[in-house]
Amino acid sequence: MCNMLGLGDMNADQLASKLEETLPVIRSVSEQFKDPAQTTFICVCITEFLLLYKTKCLIQKLAKCKIDTHNIIVNQLVFPDLEKPCKMCEAWHKIQSKYLDQIEDLYEDFHIFKLLLLPHKVRGADKVQCEWQHKHQIP
Repeated sequence: MCNMLGLGDMNADQLASKLEETLPVIRSVSEQFKDPAQTTFICVCITEFLLLYKTKCLIQKLAKCKIDTHNIIVNQLVFPDLEKPCKMCEAWHKIQSKYLDQIEDLYEDFHIFKLLLLPHKVRGADKVQCEWQHKHQIP
């Protein structure tokens, strides 16, 4: 077991001691996760059936663990250009609208943030903040 955990060759007493040493840290982190003043979990999803289902399961599991999850970012939303509507964009928007309505019904007491589909991936806190500041949020 020690080798699996990357702890090298430890005997049972050493392993027990290491686990006892780690337990307070684990408890502290667990308490921080359960304190909404310190931690909140922001779910990010896109408007597809399977991903909405997985988001629902995630929120239920986090709630069972008493972790705050009252924020959802719905990402990669497509809105057709009103001047030159593209048929694909209109069709995708129609599909997304159905799932977006379901999200708003299921999570009426959540903060739901809607973000447009961008020509690039938004990864990392600095990119998220940048996109947020450029008001890519949909009212």
